[in-house]
Amino acid sequence: MFGIGARKSQANLGGFHTSNPQTPPYLTIVANSMLLRDRDSLAIFDQQLPPGHRCDVVSMGADMPLPLDSDFVMSLYNEPSQLDELSDKILAVRATGRQTTLIIAVRSTQLAELGKWIDRRAIAGKLAGVRLLLANDLAAVAKALPTRLIPVVEDNVIRMPLNPEVEDTAYKNFYVFSPQLQSLVSRIRDFAHNGINRAYLLGGPGSGKTSLAFYYFLVRNKGQFVAVNLMSENTGDKGAVKSLLCGHVTGAFPGAGARSGAFSHARDGVCFLDESHGVNGAVMEVLMEALDSNQYLPLGASSKRPLNCALLFATNRSWEHLQNSVNLDEFTRLGAATLQVPELMHREEDMIAVVAGTLARLAARCSTWTAAVGLTEDAWRRIRECRWHGNVRALVRVLESAFVDTAARGGGSLLDLAEIERGIKMWEPETHHSHQIYAGN
Repeated sequence: MFGIGARKSQANLGGFHTSNPQTPPYLTIVANSMLLRDRDSLAIFDQQLPPGHRCDVVSMGADMPLPLDSDFVMSLYNEPSQLDELSDKILAVRATGRQTTLIIAVRSTQLAELGKWIDRRAIAGKLAGVRLLLANDLAAVAKALPTRLIPVVEDNVIRMPLNPEVEDTAYKNFYVFSPQLQSLVSRIRDFAHNGINRAYLLGGPGSGKTSLAFYYFLVRNKGQFVAVNLMSENTGDKGAVKSLLCGHVTGAFPGAGARSGAFSHARDGVCFLDESHGVNGAVMEVLMEALDSNQYLPLGASSKRPLNCALLFATNRSWEHLQNSVNLDEFTRLGAATLQVPELMHREEDMIAVVAGTLARLAARCSTWTAAVGLTEDAWRRIRECRWHGNVRALVRVLESAFVDTAARGGGSLLDLAEIERGIKMWEPETHHSHQIYAGN
């Protein structure tokens, strides 16, 4: 079916011929008929393919052929709201075992619509096999194309509860579009499948460590997910820390009823120890017992209990900072493999998804304001070049600030450079005393 469609598109639309035109196309471009009229301008994509491969073009529409033989399919500037049929066809092909990948190329004016589509597909469990590309002209799309010709293996989203320890809570999307994050997710899955039950997640503030820890829990598929913020809970009182992690029995102290600690509550699931650069003093003393022998003693109890849960530590400090914060004997007892979370500045596709998703979410709340549908080209360039020490959290704050400033003054439908610059000065300052202590900075 696809072979017939491909030959037809070549006859009608001037398909490209760097190799035998009868061989399956490496890349199929799907665009509207208006864009396809300028065949010469589309020839630049053929030049970006590996030697010996060819590009084909088809028209977006009901008779669009099923791309069974292409390794990559690119939706070129189609309206995101119209992508369901194409994406469903890609998923059907992937279900046969192929890794056909859909590259969605959009202009910066289409970001809010892209965010709506991504969110809807994520909720439906149909967001997989997708790469993202943001560029406002064909030359820029072609320039970026080689970096997108990498197959997508993992799903594109982790559906993360806003409150993972509370029943019936709302969910949020943690996007996994970039090759760097795709590789990390694969590594986390391998850890969960192969009995690696202690790991250290290293990444700057707002880089997604909690969501990735929850993904490990989903893959492990056991017990409960329990999160403990060691910095906020470490009061220096060993009894309080022991009660928090190990629990206590009735009568452990005056008026005490029995309490199930984090280790017991997690069962054979995951105990996520966040801000674990606070592992010192009383916290370290309590952990040493459990880490050394995989058993722990609840406060006031007479017998120990086995430690059955996986322990995932997370910190936004560098590995060197952790080494220097405690003595080496204590440090080596943590016995954890490391998982380095790539900084947002190196993950352009995840950045595109965050911008799109945030604009869509903010637009959905507007009743009297005119919601921004995207960014100016200069605004996107500034976002792309920013260091983002605060990663996703900082980018979202900047977008929220720029969105409010633009909408409140009755501005246009695009966030411009001035609003983004103001937001960056507020939420992502170029210099700050804390930058030196964070992982990856």
